[in-house]
Amino acid sequence: MNLPESALLSAGGAPARMKILFLHKQILFPRDTGGKIRVLNLLKHLGRWHDVTYVCNLRPGEEALLPQMEELGLRMVPVSGEAPRRGGAGFLAAAAANLLSPRPYTIDRNYDPRVRHKVAELVAAEDFDLVICDAVQMARHVIGLELPPTVLFQHNVEAQILERHAQVSEGLLHRRYLFDQFRKMKSFEGGCGRHFDHVIAVSRQDERIFRERYGWDNVDAIDTAVDTDFFQPRPGQENPDRVMFLGSMDWMPNQDGVRFFADQVWPKVLDRHPSAVFHIVGRNPPASVQELARRQGIEVLGSVPDVRPHLAEAAVVTVPLLVGGGTRLKIYEAMAMAKPVVSTTIGAEGLPVEHGVHFLQTDAPQAMADAIVDLLQDSALRQRIGGAADDFVRENYGSESVSRQFESICRRVVARASSPGSVPVSPFPSSISPL
Repeated sequence: MNLPESALLSAGGAPARMKILFLHKQILFPRDTGGKIRVLNLLKHLGRWHDVTYVCNLRPGEEALLPQMEELGLRMVPVSGEAPRRGGAGFLAAAAANLLSPRPYTIDRNYDPRVRHKVAELVAAEDFDLVICDAVQMARHVIGLELPPTVLFQHNVEAQILERHAQVSEGLLHRRYLFDQFRKMKSFEGGCGRHFDHVIAVSRQDERIFRERYGWDNVDAIDTAVDTDFFQPRPGQENPDRVMFLGSMDWMPNQDGVRFFADQVWPKVLDRHPSAVFHIVGRNPPASVQELARRQGIEVLGSVPDVRPHLAEAAVVTVPLLVGGGTRLKIYEAMAMAKPVVSTTIGAEGLPVEHGVHFLQTDAPQAMADAIVDLLQDSALRQRIGGAADDFVRENYGSESVSRQFESICRRVVARASSPGSVPVSPFPSSISPL
């Protein structure tokens, strides 16, 4: 639809529905990763406001979850297939083979030529107003295709995460491998931003990094959204001895964070509060995390069907991340349930929250332990910080208002691309083949 921005209205003056192709690596249920939840918070609204075709890989056994996706108002176009499972023999073999690739492993691992073919087939047959590619990991599926205006929705500065991992990694070979992955990702990610008409970041900090590190001038940021209808306080269910971590345990920053917490913080908590119990909640905990359950007061729950009962029981939620990027949805979800959060600086990076008002921020192990124990032993302090956090999130970061931010950027992209004198996006750097 080639219309100027002023024409993106129906005859009655209401905003016109856009026809959007949304490319993602998987379906959004179960809602067990921050990336899934972030997109789900958007599409539960965009699926009502616009005609959204959702293209993704479909893993074996996920067919039963397709009706939940369709209930969002999406037209589903799944492509059967999946990447090698993390940690398995196929995963490790492919990671080793990636040493010969110019692209980082996560890019090659998530590429499926059948998905690219399906995208090409759809855009050739139908008049889409916009193609949205969710994250740089899926960019190879659209690079080089004849497309309508394009948006890259980038949840993290991926090169920054790899760089931080390399800096704190133990073992010479592992550190060298991660630095090699960082180098490849910096090149690939920087090129992707110039390939898309626009980039949407998830924090002002990420937007600044994209502009300064990669020279992008086609990037905006939206706020971090939380489903405040789904996450509600549950007074009376709290266990005053319970400390909790929530996050996908197949993500390396979460693994590193809980091991740091178990090694350096938790013993200090037990010294002052021996009855404390630490729950680790999140899908696919590896053996290195599962073995933490052997320690005093630590329970590894792994995947759970619904995180809300576990958040409701927690007296304190901790986010002890040493590496990360983007923003942590887990913090806003805990806050929406009126839970006090204790986080490292990196854990709360990119969120406009105030230490001592909405959460407690500390990086030193002893200071983190003291903050947690102070909260466990002072119900009034827990209620003050948790209540302020809940009010802050509900007043500013509901999913519908953030979805409107996203929608507004998309409308501007469509309008700009169709205006007289518009300049096509730069071609992808020839030094990196998309295929």
